[in-house]
Amino acid sequence: MQYVVNANPPKQVVWLNKEESNYSMQPRYSDSDLRILMVIDQFNIGGTETHVLTCVRELLRNGIHVVVAGKRGEMCDAFAALGCPVYEINFVTNEHIINEADEQKIISQLKQIMNTEGITAVHIHQIPSGTFAAKAADQLCIPRLWTLHMLLPFTMDEFELIKSSAAVVCVSPSIVKQLPVKDMPVQLIPNGIDTVQFNYRSLIHSDLRDELGIPKGAPVIMYAGRLSWEKADICRDIIEACRQLRAESYPDLNLLVTGEGRHSEGIKSLVDVIHKETKGNFIHLLGNTLNMSSYYSICDVFVGTGRAALEALACCRPVVAVGVKGFVGLVNPGNYRSAWETWFGDHHADEIWSVEKLKTDIKRALDMPVQEKMETGWVNRNLIKEHFNFTRTTDMLMNVYANILKNRYAPYEVE
Repeated sequence: MQYVVNANPPKQVVWLNKEESNYSMQPRYSDSDLRILMVIDQFNIGGTETHVLTCVRELLRNGIHVVVAGKRGEMCDAFAALGCPVYEINFVTNEHIINEADEQKIISQLKQIMNTEGITAVHIHQIPSGTFAAKAADQLCIPRLWTLHMLLPFTMDEFELIKSSAAVVCVSPSIVKQLPVKDMPVQLIPNGIDTVQFNYRSLIHSDLRDELGIPKGAPVIMYAGRLSWEKADICRDIIEACRQLRAESYPDLNLLVTGEGRHSEGIKSLVDVIHKETKGNFIHLLGNTLNMSSYYSICDVFVGTGRAALEALACCRPVVAVGVKGFVGLVNPGNYRSAWETWFGDHHADEIWSVEKLKTDIKRALDMPVQEKMETGWVNRNLIKEHFNFTRTTDMLMNVYANILKNRYAPYEVE
């Protein structure tokens, strides 16, 4: 375990005598004593991690003490820059399967963090880190909540830990509907987007286009997602759709691809073959980046799902939604509800995606009249400002924290 940022000393915690409560070593709660431990698998660049980063930043602005734990990754410095305590723990490893001795060591490290930081609630986001954090929190009688960013095929033991949480936060209605148990303490809180950070910024267009070698006026398509499993398949089909569009209608079309994953090398090999066949380098593999808003600002159409789709809508970009579960299509006021309820095709969909569907809706967006494109862009942005603003979603989360602690700790005066 490694400290990335020096931990702030915990506030004084007043403990109950064992005779005063059924819970031994139980802290008394006050509204000003929210001390949250956020736990993620690894500081990777992805939707879940970006969501947690946004939450932590806003919680800190509200004066909440927040601590973050995860395995070192590319976003570690971004969390450390917020000024909160950041702890590195090897929750996931490529070298070997974590055995019982490793598990006990990790649980012991988490308990040490919780005691050192005076943690009053543990917020879990992923497996396997969540399994360790839940066990550590339970041993210290610290309440915990779990955010489900997607509905995985959890084991029975994992699902029991989720089910027994003080609260279960779901980021889309489709997750709530698919939960196998209906009496869970569920809260629906969408991802929050900072609409100041994600905005339409035309001043950087020429510089970034020049840097990428994209001619002025050339149509730009953008895809963002981890290049693994189904999302790597989506990426391959987007590449093929753009190859066909370039050959048939848009000879100077360019495609930006952000993200990395276990299938990155396969995607790179495919791109090399296409570039050799077409005698042109129009597909830009950008890897992982924290500068997403800049790339949104130069694209004419964004293709993707989940949080990235929300960010692109906030930047007034036309969005063609496609995710792990299927195809939603070009996002517009007529399908806002279905896009949100399915998390833009990542959690549920009525249609499968195909190269032809991607190609058709990308072309629809590219051919949209300028005035209609501008109006649609601002309508999209207003949707994000009204329903997915990060200050609103953080307020909802703080209410969940407060209710958990209020229900957990018996209120009475300290003499």
